[in-house]
Amino acid sequence: MVRIELTLEVARAPEDVFAFLIDVDRLPEWQASALESHADAQLAVGTRIRERRRLMGRELDNELEVVAYDPPRRLTLKALGGPVRFTVDHRLEEQAGSTLLHVVAEGQAGGLMKFAEPMIARTAEEEFHKDFDRLKEMLETG
Repeated sequence: MVRIELTLEVARAPEDVFAFLIDVDRLPEWQASALESHADAQLAVGTRIRERRRLMGRELDNELEVVAYDPPRRLTLKALGGPVRFTVDHRLEEQAGSTLLHVVAEGQAGGLMKFAEPMIARTAEEEFHKDFDRLKEMLETG
C-alpha cells in the first residue's frame, strides 16, 4: 500500500480552489501524467470521470468515481480500474482568506505491477508534489 500526503496553502478562497479541482477537463494543464479527462455529468457523488494518462511510458485509460463531494470542503475520487487501485481525498479549509489544501492519495498496485510498487511510489510522490505546486501557481497567478 502506498500513501502520499501533502498540505499546501493557496492564496485563494476555498471556493476558487474547489472550482479548479472539479474542472476535470483542465486536469492535463496541471497534472503531468494526464493526457485527457472528462466527466459524464456535473460532478456529484456517483459521477464517473474517464481519463487517459501516460504512466511508465504507456498510455492507460482509467475510470474514476466521485465518492465524496461537499463543495467547497471535500472531493474524493476512487479509481474503478487500471493497474493501480487508488483513492485521492482533497480536503479544503479556509484560513485567513487563503485555503489549506490537504490531499491524501492511497493506492495499491495489482498483478505484475505489484513488483514495481516501490518504484511507482517514488515516482508518484515526486509527480504528486510537482502537480500540486503547479496547481497552486496557476491559482495564485490567475
